[in-house]
Amino acid sequence: MKIFLLLLTLISFKITEVSIAQDAEYPLNGTVVDEVTLEPLPGASVYIMELNRAQANDGDGRFEFADVAEGSYTLHIRYLGYNEIRYDVNHPAEENLIIGLKQIIIAGSDVIVTASPLGRNNYYQPANAYDIQELQDRQASSFGEMLDGEPGIAMRSFGPAPSRPVIRGFDGDRLLILENGERMGDLSNTAHDHNISIDPLAADRIEVVRGPASLLYGSSALGGVVNIITSDIPREWGTGSSGSTAFEGSSMNDGLSGLGRYQYGGDQWAGTARFSYRGAGDVQTPDGKLPGTFIQNVEGAGGVGYRTSGFNGGISFSAIGHNFGLPEEIDDPDEDVEIRMNQQTFQGRGLWSTGHFFDQVEFRFHGSRLFQQEVEIEYLGGGAVDKDIELEFEQYAINSTLTARHKPAGFLNEGVVGINTHARKMEVGGDEAFTPGVENWSLAMFTYHEAPLSSISTLQFGVRGEVQSLSTRPNDDFPNMRESKTVSAFSGSIGVNIRPSSQFEFGAQFARAHRFPILEEMYADGVHFAAGVFERGNPSLGTEVGHGADLFVKWANNRIETELSGFYYRISDYVAFEPTGSIFIDDRNREWDVYEYRARNAELLGGEALVSLRLTDHWEAGASVDYVRGSITDYNSPLPTMPPLRHRIYTRYETGQWWIGGNLRIVNSQNRVVAEELPTDGYKLIGLNAGYRFGDLNVHRISLVVENLADTLYRDHLSRIDRSEFGFPMPGRNIRLSYRFIF
Repeated sequence: MKIFLLLLTLISFKITEVSIAQDAEYPLNGTVVDEVTLEPLPGASVYIMELNRAQANDGDGRFEFADVAEGSYTLHIRYLGYNEIRYDVNHPAEENLIIGLKQIIIAGSDVIVTASPLGRNNYYQPANAYDIQELQDRQASSFGEMLDGEPGIAMRSFGPAPSRPVIRGFDGDRLLILENGERMGDLSNTAHDHNISIDPLAADRIEVVRGPASLLYGSSALGGVVNIITSDIPREWGTGSSGSTAFEGSSMNDGLSGLGRYQYGGDQWAGTARFSYRGAGDVQTPDGKLPGTFIQNVEGAGGVGYRTSGFNGGISFSAIGHNFGLPEEIDDPDEDVEIRMNQQTFQGRGLWSTGHFFDQVEFRFHGSRLFQQEVEIEYLGGGAVDKDIELEFEQYAINSTLTARHKPAGFLNEGVVGINTHARKMEVGGDEAFTPGVENWSLAMFTYHEAPLSSISTLQFGVRGEVQSLSTRPNDDFPNMRESKTVSAFSGSIGVNIRPSSQFEFGAQFARAHRFPILEEMYADGVHFAAGVFERGNPSLGTEVGHGADLFVKWANNRIETELSGFYYRISDYVAFEPTGSIFIDDRNREWDVYEYRARNAELLGGEALVSLRLTDHWEAGASVDYVRGSITDYNSPLPTMPPLRHRIYTRYETGQWWIGGNLRIVNSQNRVVAEELPTDGYKLIGLNAGYRFGDLNVHRISLVVENLADTLYRDHLSRIDRSEFGFPMPGRNIRLSYRFIF
């Protein structure tokens, strides 16, 4: 009997040992690269088919799935512009995989998370993504400059620092700028003298949605969304050290900028830190220097990530100090205008895989404190300097989003339900405070679903309900201002995506979107010093409501890619910032044009077209055109500051290690203007670019860009610099050299 018990114990131990061995789990990791250049492909989608686990690889092209049991698996790998492949893996015999993809031109092979909360590549309105390599080639001092010239995207300019994207003529609070999917808490949406509070070097990826996105992001997404994605919270990582450095210099403003990033990862934890600096002098134009256009900023961030088999998340903290000039008093050499801003931001995210009906739950939050001053500096002679704080803001803001993705149910594919909250408190002060302070909050609930119509088509639909409350806070200039307002609105959309083959795709969306008026539009009453105007608000303004349609058609094969998109939006109670024709004279005898916020009915229509041709395996060429026409339908008048008709032609030759190319931008004149808005002439700009890659896995990358090669004198119609008389020119010839090293 003892012998039997002993044998039974040994057998049980052996079975347990075998079971433990069979259940042993190891990380499955690797790098996705271009099979010719061996350059990493950041953001590629990697999917383990047997485990139904997926992720996008990091900025270095690496991916790692934690806790994968031994066995044979098939990886499905996709990346925009490359062939999709299925790669068989015997795990853990194969580690640190190097997986090469073949470059082609193909439609619909990338997932743009800003447009698809389900992580699918079925789109219903135009969307674009720009990875870290593309961002290096277009590196600039602001996100407006980086994206300017892309189909449907222009730039609002008030000097290089506060330049901001404009999508299809939508600007300011109608265009939402996100950081990692959440509102940033800066003031760039309120006026053209305010900047986006993150340095462009910090971006690993930028995603752009053209057209209304209020269903997912609420008020302020009436015109579209720009989502700036960083890696301050590690998402996926390999074990050990990694990181990158980047440097950039520009001749046009004696600019110099740099970034360093370091990350260390373990099995479950990873930590990362980055630091960046940017400095530049005044902009050089063909007519000479444009005073008051300097930039100086310093930014740092650190974050940690944590993962298990069912969770991936982390937190980060960042801080930025940003000083820049404004070309306001350009005719007065004894006076300068300067913006001084600092912001601290705390972000977090968590993604839980539950295995239940709601199989994936994500929570994101973004909290920030911002302090900004608009300073007037007068040089009185004899070395004396007088500095007056004309306007001062201190703002605390927090945004959060909770989403739950559910499994297929009935005729529905996966769907998402979510809750979004936003709150802020802002004090306004200074000698020229033109608004009271404000407290406001919003609460929204939304749902988004897709349903298959056939093997080649899907239907998308969703709805969002949102309520917002706004209360003013008295200050020295508005001591009795105690107003409050609560409004609500709903957004909805329905769309269809048809993809009969990998070469052809059609998408259409019909949407109802909204935007709540902001503080300045309702309660401004005074001189906005840095913007150079007297602003008068209107407390009776109602919610902007837009109805419209977006559609696009794509066709592609190995040699040709084409896209044609169009839109029509009709917006009731559109808040127009209109000149009154009157002048305000302040106590220093300075004159200011008076502008007033008024509710109108408006419509915008237009579209974009592009074609790319792969002439040989190494030589590519293409062209694009975009147009938008905005009108106030109440009295058949143009909307102000609409971008003119634009064309772009480019060519590029690339061998894998080096490349060279050129482009020609043709911008038409804009004569369809309102009173007090000057027309602008058309212009042509020539650009050149070249670069070289070298090193192990080609981790060294040098690029040289020449902008405005002919040093053309021109005025951009969306420049908000005072353009009385003949206006002030845009930057002249610029030579920009950049270097990035990934380790």
